[in-house]
Amino acid sequence: MYALVPTQLCACWRVRKCFGSIDRKHPMKRLCIEGWRGVNHSIAIVNQNQILEMLKIPGWQIFHLDVPYFRPHWNRAQLGAGFSPDEQALIDALPPPGQTIMDACLRIASPIGACRAVRARRTCTFVVTELGLTESSFDPPSLAAEELTREEDLIVTPSRWARDRLIEWGFTAEKVNVVPHGYKTDVFSPMSSEERSEARRLLGIAPHETVFCNVGVATWNKGLDLLLLAFAQLRARGLPVRLLIKDHKGLYGISFENLYAELAKRVSLLAADVVRSGVSVISESLNLPQLRSLYALSDAYVSAYRAEGFNMPVLEAMACGTHVIVSSGGATDDFVPEPLAYRLRSRRRTAQDEPHVPGQFVIPDLDDLIYAMQQVVEGVRPDATLRAAALANLARDYSWSAVTHRLMALL
Repeated sequence: MYALVPTQLCACWRVRKCFGSIDRKHPMKRLCIEGWRGVNHSIAIVNQNQILEMLKIPGWQIFHLDVPYFRPHWNRAQLGAGFSPDEQALIDALPPPGQTIMDACLRIASPIGACRAVRARRTCTFVVTELGLTESSFDPPSLAAEELTREEDLIVTPSRWARDRLIEWGFTAEKVNVVPHGYKTDVFSPMSSEERSEARRLLGIAPHETVFCNVGVATWNKGLDLLLLAFAQLRARGLPVRLLIKDHKGLYGISFENLYAELAKRVSLLAADVVRSGVSVISESLNLPQLRSLYALSDAYVSAYRAEGFNMPVLEAMACGTHVIVSSGGATDDFVPEPLAYRLRSRRRTAQDEPHVPGQFVIPDLDDLIYAMQQVVEGVRPDATLRAAALANLARDYSWSAVTHRLMALL
């Protein structure tokens, strides 16, 4: 069956504490965040990375009010966010707002709702969607878009794809601001050749083997079924390929193994031992250095998604110097440069495509996915000089510092 990957994907890293000095000539502005922290759900990860950068910006006092998790079983002990103890302590130390009137309230949790326990001059609501919004996206379900965008209140969303879905739902275009997610430049970076070789050796990966990886949830919109079908074709041809999957069974209870078993019932090739033996699954939580090692030891990160709100793993994998294969026409069009990626041929859905799935999505071309993965096996890469320039631009435009300053400018 599958090999469980040991959590030996550690790399040493240094936590930087860099706080801006406070200008005492000007009054402090107050921001209260109503959101999630402490766990590794993507929304909580975004919030916590933004907090760490907000604490470095002069002139702001940051408060935090925890919103109940979407699922009652989520907890820090089993689903930790992966930050260093020092960083998590900074995040956890934010005080509650009490009765203080805020200059701004940022709500970043799900379902989408208004700031409830804070009085503020302006409310900024984080809204992200993959396929599109429904009434179940809101709390309460009857909450109207206009109630979140009154007067100076506004919406932030991480991609143009998500922005289009919000406008389709009824949000006013002028009120919806695109602020992308970022990545930790002090964690996600390429490995040295020696470091990479050792990380691969620890996982039993031979030098001649080509490794593909993915860390997405095993839901239909993520396209893991397409990745498995393409991988099976390469293994069946005798190519030395491996597939590393980091699933999120702990968060959602959705098992990659169940997806594989269901798909194997329909596609006999997936039941063959030659295919199954090439797939390894990580189910336990990884800290950030371990996640960086997973990206960096791989030859390509594959995300043949149908719908994404942003897709942070693609950004993090590129930052690690790892080639990415992504769908075109979706959220990653915003930030994936050609020198660092292969964009799969994709088409927009029609009424005949998966009619039971509501919303908007793209359909990646499976043959093009197989071709792109085979190009990686054959060592075909974009020009190294162009890749280096693209990586430098990525660090400039998509560090958590850069994108958090964009967010704070709206407040």
